[in-house]
Amino acid sequence: MGIFDAMNTSVGGLQAQSYALQNISGNIANSSTTAYKGIGTSFVDLIPDSSVPSKQVAGGVTANAKATITTQGTISGSTVATNMAITGDGFFSIQKATGIVDNSPVFSGVTYYTRRGDFQLNANGNLVNGAGYYLMGVTVDPKTGNPQGNVATVLKFQNNFIPAQATTSIQYAANLPTQPNTVASTTAATGTLLAAGGLNPSDFSANPLPVGTPPAPYTNATVSGAAATGNIRSAYSSTTGTGTVPLQNNSSAVASGTTSLDNTVGTHLASSILTALSGQTLTINGNTITFNGGTTVATVGSNTTIGLGAGTTATVASILSAIQTAGGAGVTASLSASGNIQISSGTGTDVAVNSGTAATALGISSVTRGGNVLSSPAISGSTVLSGSASAGGAEVISSGFAAGDTITVDGQTLTFMASGASTANQINITDNLTTLLGKIDALSGASGSSVSTGGVITLNTGTVSNLSVSSSNSAAFSALGFTSTITKNRDGGGTAGTGGVIGNDISTFTKESISGGAVTAYNAAGTPVNLQLRWAKTDSASLGAGHADTWNMFYQSDPNATGTTVGWVNTGQAFTFAADGSLTSPSGSGITINNVNVSGQSLGSVSFNISSGGLTQYASTSGAVTINTITQNGYAAGQLRSVAVNNNGLVVGTFSNGQNLDLAQVSLSHFNGTNYLKALDGGAYAATEQSGAAIDGASGSISGSSLEGSNTDIADEFTKLIVTQQAYSANTKVITTANSMVQDLLNVLR
Repeated sequence: MGIFDAMNTSVGGLQAQSYALQNISGNIANSSTTAYKGIGTSFVDLIPDSSVPSKQVAGGVTANAKATITTQGTISGSTVATNMAITGDGFFSIQKATGIVDNSPVFSGVTYYTRRGDFQLNANGNLVNGAGYYLMGVTVDPKTGNPQGNVATVLKFQNNFIPAQATTSIQYAANLPTQPNTVASTTAATGTLLAAGGLNPSDFSANPLPVGTPPAPYTNATVSGAAATGNIRSAYSSTTGTGTVPLQNNSSAVASGTTSLDNTVGTHLASSILTALSGQTLTINGNTITFNGGTTVATVGSNTTIGLGAGTTATVASILSAIQTAGGAGVTASLSASGNIQISSGTGTDVAVNSGTAATALGISSVTRGGNVLSSPAISGSTVLSGSASAGGAEVISSGFAAGDTITVDGQTLTFMASGASTANQINITDNLTTLLGKIDALSGASGSSVSTGGVITLNTGTVSNLSVSSSNSAAFSALGFTSTITKNRDGGGTAGTGGVIGNDISTFTKESISGGAVTAYNAAGTPVNLQLRWAKTDSASLGAGHADTWNMFYQSDPNATGTTVGWVNTGQAFTFAADGSLTSPSGSGITINNVNVSGQSLGSVSFNISSGGLTQYASTSGAVTINTITQNGYAAGQLRSVAVNNNGLVVGTFSNGQNLDLAQVSLSHFNGTNYLKALDGGAYAATEQSGAAIDGASGSISGSSLEGSNTDIADEFTKLIVTQQAYSANTKVITTANSMVQDLLNVLR
């Protein structure tokens, strides 16, 4: 019996290897099939029963299928947005259409499972894979993002329409500059809020600060004129004139002061000179020096008579003394080393020498003082308000005031007097600029008006009233650096906060604030609204103690506002920052802007959300707001245009309004006995008693725009093919051998 058992066993072996070959063939054929799971072969030995172990035989073999469903295939990218792949454990839930009714598929309600994720949208809006199975999942409310139940159904996306959603919140993150670069800050007076890039409520006809904000206390403001110059002359200086005739004695030697004028003595002034002087009169500065035949020198007042007769006591020194007396105070006369007469004018007067015989004989002529040079330096506090510049005198303005001229200060008249000014409303034309500025301050209630070293007059408004200064003498007023009436409002003051910027103030507002960005919001009907934002700094820590960096935010309510119509609305919240740039107020996550209305479109109350650290105040070279985030949650109504699957397994719809909204959650299921699932056509599986029922949820994850490939390894299958072929050949050899043995046995019987 053993030979026939061996033949039967080999036949079983051939069947088992044929079964293995069939699986290898199928695996190779499906090596490119999406998510195909190869089937291996498990060989099981069949041992015939034997009561004695020593008589036990090898027995036969049978082959069973060995599933590889849990073996992952390679994940690759796909250009189809609805393709997806599972990494790890899990199956897509699917159903098979049993028919078509009214162009819509009909389902039996039986759920199958697959890892084949090559789903695409068909004409009915279903996601169908390449094997014809329909994807199941849980729909999601596109507005809330919450799942609509927990039972998976066949998904369908066709003509999906989402209604408009009004904007209810704005997400904002930005850095506000420590020093805003506003238009107004470039020309503002140093040390003011405007110069720090802030907003000055007193510049507005309606205070734009939050409703209920009290008017700011009045503070002093300044206004400056143009640089002005006056006229001044330098002091006189002494000038020395040297005569052209060297005086000599009768021995042709240089004369001296003691040389006699008596030509009868041994040494005397040259006779030619004495002869020329005799009987002549020399006139200096209107005073006379008379030379006669007398013998004495006589002086009456500033006039001198010098005798040239025999026995006279006069000497050359007498002539020099007479010249000094005639010239007046400060005039001196002397002889040079060469005998020439030198006349020094001094600073008090010029020396006018009338020409004539006597002047010619002595070689002298008029001597004019030096100095008295006109210049035009910057005006100063000591500059006189009228008159002409005189040598060594005070500076005067280039065009002076005259008696009777007036300056009007805040409606009060200051009158110029020739002299005798005695009241607060009077000033002498001979007074200086310091006196005038003091008078103006007294009338305006201010103090501290001054003139700089560069000749620029700065007037203070004080806090009593706004400043207005004009003059009846426009030329003199211009000489002070003011070409027209001066008007300057005090800082501070104004009205209580109105919470908005009216049309008349919009130009001022844009100069004293900076852009905060813009976002398109939507009302309940889906109408788009251009929501413009601006930031205005309402206080600055740079102003000193008691001040903090504080901002107000405004939104544009009417881009066409004019007159008293409100164009920008203050949100009513003070945003305050610490020295390190962090936001200290408000302390929460944001504010609520109530009753937002833009160009007649109502948005209702809108939450202005600021994440922690989202709003800061750091230095910025541009002086502008740096916007990091500005988004909102509203949108217009929209029609579905396309769908895609993301990496979270969510089916995301792209709508005509630009919104990308979640439409469904793709369901994953898993099994306790995964490899005991029943394989169906098209990579589908059905649950069996051995696999257990499907369990919702799985540890695997979904990758969008991806596909899982076949888990078949061609090289491994070829190896199995060789082994199977050899095993099959070996079994045939056994049959051949057994047959030969049977033939041998039959031959014995013959």
